[in-house]
Amino acid sequence: MLAPGPDLHAMPAATYALPLEQERCCWPQEAQRQLQDCPPHAILRRAVLLQRLGELSAAEATLLAALQGGDPADRCLALDLLVGQQQRRQQRLWALQLLEQAEAALAQAGETLAAARRQALQASLMLRRRQLQDLASASEPPDASKHSPLQWLQALQEQFLRQELDGLSLSLCQWPSNLDSPEALELKAVALRALGQRDAAMQTLDYLLQRGHGSALAWQQTLQLNNAAGLHNGLAITVASRQHPRHPEIAHIRNAVQLIGRQTAEGRRSAFQERLQYSLGSLNAHPGESDGNLLNAYDQTGCSHLMPWLHPNAWQALEQRPLLCSNLVMQLASQSHPRAVEATERLAKRYAVPTAPTPGPASTPLRVALVGPDFAYHPVGRFVQMLLEAGLGQGGTLFLASTQGTPMPRTQELAGNQLIDLSQRSEADQLQRMRDLQLDVAVDLTGWTANHSAHLFAPRIAPVQINYLGYYASSGLPAMDAWLGDQALFPTPMQEWHSERIVRLPRAFLAWKPSEHLPEGRVDVPPGPDGPVTFGCFNHARKLSAATLTLWAQLLNAVPSAQLALKAFASDDPGVAELIQRRMRRCGLPLERVIWLPTTARPDDHLRQYGLMDIALDPFPNGGCTTTCEALWMGVPVITLCGSHYVGRMSTAVLAAADLPQYIANSEDAYLRIAVDAAAQVNALRQGRRALRRRVQTSALGDAEGLATALWSCWGALRQSLAA
Repeated sequence: MLAPGPDLHAMPAATYALPLEQERCCWPQEAQRQLQDCPPHAILRRAVLLQRLGELSAAEATLLAALQGGDPADRCLALDLLVGQQQRRQQRLWALQLLEQAEAALAQAGETLAAARRQALQASLMLRRRQLQDLASASEPPDASKHSPLQWLQALQEQFLRQELDGLSLSLCQWPSNLDSPEALELKAVALRALGQRDAAMQTLDYLLQRGHGSALAWQQTLQLNNAAGLHNGLAITVASRQHPRHPEIAHIRNAVQLIGRQTAEGRRSAFQERLQYSLGSLNAHPGESDGNLLNAYDQTGCSHLMPWLHPNAWQALEQRPLLCSNLVMQLASQSHPRAVEATERLAKRYAVPTAPTPGPASTPLRVALVGPDFAYHPVGRFVQMLLEAGLGQGGTLFLASTQGTPMPRTQELAGNQLIDLSQRSEADQLQRMRDLQLDVAVDLTGWTANHSAHLFAPRIAPVQINYLGYYASSGLPAMDAWLGDQALFPTPMQEWHSERIVRLPRAFLAWKPSEHLPEGRVDVPPGPDGPVTFGCFNHARKLSAATLTLWAQLLNAVPSAQLALKAFASDDPGVAELIQRRMRRCGLPLERVIWLPTTARPDDHLRQYGLMDIALDPFPNGGCTTTCEALWMGVPVITLCGSHYVGRMSTAVLAAADLPQYIANSEDAYLRIAVDAAAQVNALRQGRRALRRRVQTSALGDAEGLATALWSCWGALRQSLAA
């Protein structure tokens, strides 16, 4: 480590630029020691050391003082350091405007300013003006043998900005052994992440944080890598937020993690903070990201009805980012809102038109792939595993293409070598891998939900492509040939908008037959509660619409002794309960009769909580499906209001498959009457819980083998009709 140098103002600019940069790259402990020895008149050196220690406000004041007169080279260097600091704080616009105004001073500095420093300032101006071709030709590829370590690092940064990843990969192999500095390691971590070497990037960041370099960039990269790996580390978020409380990138990540972790009240609060920062001009990130977080926060706190009223600018920002736009489409579709059609059509147009493969003779046996990210312990993953247990893989050549995550062990075992792991491939590689399978039929299990597969289905991976099971609305994709359901989901006549051909199975569209490999197959039917009748709902808070809460309030008034058990929020975010309770009060629901159940860490404990309710209430217009199957399996009848759209008819389809039409209501008045009548028979319901499970097992809902046969028959018929 370098010892403190002489007074910088006593030296020519060309000789002090490099030592300044070396001090800027020192570790925090060394910077603290050097700052104590730094004389007051060494303004630039003091500013650099303050930056290193994270005292950005003090560094900014020092640099602004250095801009008052003095040598042009000094002013340019101070401006460059100020620009660098403001970039880390995401407020670089003002500093870059100052830099443009100082271009004359940059020209005056001439050769008195170190060449590397002058090039960096010119590069900043080129980036500001979007002169990317000039920037690309302004520097040579990095070569450690021809540059000093810090000059080489700067050239490497420019290469990274140009995203020349092949050259960057080669340069990382030539990493100078003497370049042990926070900035160098930050760059290395960012570059490794860009090259897809996530483990190596995380190791580099761990080393940085362990040595006390908790910069905003290091924390930002760490949190983003954790999120990408599905590791939503609350402690890391807390530490990063305390060290950088107003850093917008960290606030954005904190918001996302809070929403993922069901801390939806905190997430909504963070989303509002993001919007405030953006409005004040202190957030340079794409506005669609902030709008997306606010949209998620509204959705998860049961305020989805507000989404259609987003400001037009927010709609435009979201639509410029397909991932966020798909989120908006999914949530509008969950409310059966008319604007869902418009949003779906606009999103579908962003994806490629079908280019391949062309239809030919069907394979013998048929080659089919189920495609999606949810083969883990997820509703879709559980339904698929039940079908595999029932012999779905024996009807032809069946592939499971997993686009993200790790499938459940039993699913992996049943799929064998027909399990295709796409999770580590680029979108282009995923497309080619799926086309190489020469499929007859591809089944999309995702729709526009998280981690969707539109990049595969829009350009086509099979002659026949089907929207099935994982999404509750039409995909809108021209390349999606069929939307698969049953008569309960798709009544005649069909009033819901759709771009695909409607295909109705001759039986229930799903089956619920859990084996001992799933918690549902191991947990016995629990006894019912004691005391007064208890209604309940285990659906997420996003589904608790104002209309649902109002009707439940009428139900509790009609059954004065009844209680309502809810499980809609995480216990570590009490703000969610407060938000829901406010909405309940507005809807007239007596809070003193509501029982709040905690979320559970284990699926087994979640299933046993069905023993705390007598009658399950399905919300509307966005009803349940998996929760309805769970409730019936655990001996609890479910009352549903049959809706006009798929998303409001899933429980209707489940109850029809279980041969329980008496719990399906066609109006709110009928819903209320069925619930009141069921409450009057609470003793019989408590005694008949085991009988209800047996009824499921012997019904079409429990006939997974029959569903497997029907699916293969349907897929074959669709493929044959195309060939004809």
